Amino acid sequence: MASHIPKVFGVILKGYPRLSETFILNEIYFLEQSGCEIHIFALRNPGESKVHDRVHEVRAGVTYIPDSFWSSFLRLLTANLILLAMHPKRYLPALSFALRRSLRRRSSSTIKRFLQAGYLVSTCPRGIDIGHFHAHFSHGPTTVAYFASRLSGLNYSFSAHAKDIYLQEDEFLREKMQNASFVVTCTEFNRNHLLGIGDGKTPVHRSYHGADLLAFTRSKKGTRNPAPGVPRILSVGRFVPKKGFPILLAALSILKKRPVPFHCQIVGGGPLLPRLQEIVQDLGLQDHVELLPSMDQKELMEHYRKADLFALACEIQANGDRDGIPNVLVEAMAMEIPVVSTSVSGIPELVENEQTGLLVPEKNPEMLACALEVLLLQPHRRKELGRNGRLKVEQEFDTVINVQRIKTLLPPLEPKRRQA
Repeated sequence: MASHIPKVFGVILKGYPRLSETFILNEIYFLEQSGCEIHIFALRNPGESKVHDRVHEVRAGVTYIPDSFWSSFLRLLTANLILLAMHPKRYLPALSFALRRSLRRRSSSTIKRFLQAGYLVSTCPRGIDIGHFHAHFSHGPTTVAYFASRLSGLNYSFSAHAKDIYLQEDEFLREKMQNASFVVTCTEFNRNHLLGIGDGKTPVHRSYHGADLLAFTRSKKGTRNPAPGVPRILSVGRFVPKKGFPILLAALSILKKRPVPFHCQIVGGGPLLPRLQEIVQDLGLQDHVELLPSMDQKELMEHYRKADLFALACEIQANGDRDGIPNVLVEAMAMEIPVVSTSVSGIPELVENEQTGLLVPEKNPEMLACALEVLLLQPHRRKELGRNGRLKVEQEFDTVINVQRIKTLLPPLEPKRRQA
């Protein structure tokens, strides 16, 4: 008697679950809701103390691939030797490529990703029949997908987001693009950049991350309720250089001197926390600024509801690191909070200056302070931009609609027959 083993999409991630990658969590959740069967292969377990509630609603199983090269070397080697014995004609050319690239770059990174791919293919959990690989981020996870494809014969695709595009060499990114079924990226800015790198044969699609408009809603349950009195500025993001928090603090110092009343909460946590604490002290902003730790979606929602204004001073780093379109800008606009940000990368695709928010040049605290001042002193302007921002999100940044576009790109998977 024949039964069916359902084929699944093998989604390869750098880490899972991660508090800062709500967009990946939402994509997996809504793909499952639309009927996709998924198994997650994560290169590490971040071990974060908080996770979003939606993590518990995802049905996909998770397999963690050993990420520590030397401590896991025996496990990786054993799995790869089994694969070599089974498929030498696939294995040896891929191994040769990985070794040549590692030697040329004097780095073990490529051979490590190759061994991880071999481990994935060789030790796929019992009862899981992968029909297609899809990786998030075009560096490490997509390198694993690239080699897993070569070792298994399965097709793969990938999503490219931010620094993973701009901080790797074009040559290998082009190689990964040429062998992929398709590429997805989250901004038109990124798409144009990737089209310039690719050979024109692999399609590159733009799909905005967006927000879940049922969660970020204008309904009575989700209505914002800004506190009376001093206007509240909210900013959210990891405390890393590309978020521009020192520039934001400098702008707030200018507002304090004018003086313009405000209170600012900066939510995030990360390696720059000690430096930001120093800046707050040096600028005498202790009574005006709170630095708060990272939060899950439920906790963060309470801060959105009480905010009068949202600010994020994104900037491009010397090495090319940058944001695409930060999800928090989309979320704030979905909540009808007027936003002030910078005109870098894909942000102008969301924040149209003077229409759906205000934009200023990066790394310019004086102009940022002026934009913040305009909205702090003009409640009617805040309301107008907030309404326009919500409409923009409804039209182009609805997560459900954008995930459906990704689903249409994925191949249909036929179940494998098995004799009982």
